[in-house]
Amino acid sequence: MLPIKAPKVGIEHKSAGAAGPREVIDAIELARRWNLPASWVREQTRTRAGDPLPCIRFGRYVRFEWGSPQLAAWFERRRT
Repeated sequence: MLPIKAPKVGIEHKSAGAAGPREVIDAIELARRWNLPASWVREQTRTRAGDPLPCIRFGRYVRFEWGSPQLAAWFERRRT
């Protein structure tokens, strides 16, 4: 009799893709990289924003995937 493999449990996060690994950063670091106030970045994550900044929420903590297609698309929509 062959052994049975147990299924994988949990969510697998594929952070490494064709573009390489994604870095998880906080609002202060994103603000620094975009040369914006951190308060503005945090305000753009709120649901009342017209097109909220894509983020990952851990309770009151907000993080961003630097290099993610969602964050890049959000940024491109605002370029003039």
